[in-house]
Amino acid sequence: MAKRLEPSKIVIEFIGGKFVNGVIIYKVNDNGSISKTRTIGLKNANFSKPTFNGLLDKFIKHAKTSEGVIDDLPQV
Repeated sequence: MAKRLEPSKIVIEFIGGKFVNGVIIYKVNDNGSISKTRTIGLKNANFSKPTFNGLLDKFIKHAKTSEGVIDDLPQV
């Protein structure tokens, strides 16, 4: 088994609809030995809010489908 990166979370910041910076939180699996949580900054990424919103819409749609959420139902 080789060394693997196990991503946990990504935190990103937008200002005026443009990506400013971010942080990826991850662990390293080195042949079954899991490291403590580590972080690394994300700077100068070619990333925009519209791109992120498109991905977010896909994630939300997937979650709704897997949970059986139907948007057309009246609120009770």
